[in-house]
Amino acid sequence: MKCTECGHDAPLQDFRYLYNARIDASISIRQCTKCEKWLAVDELKGVVTKAVVPGEDLWGKSAGIEGVASQ
Repeated sequence: MKCTECGHDAPLQDFRYLYNARIDASISIRQCTKCEKWLAVDELKGVVTKAVVPGEDLWGKSAGIEGVASQ
């Protein structure tokens, strides 16, 4: 998997797991161990879908990943 922010390329398990972003989708939040950015990751595909920026969406609603997983 490759970090979209710094380009760090490593296996999925090398990115720090933080939490499941949605219980109804394969999206989780992981942290790049190099640049420490939070990333929305599709666990089934093993790809970063976007960087998560605090304040992008209301915390408790979607934690910044609104629209990442298809409904």
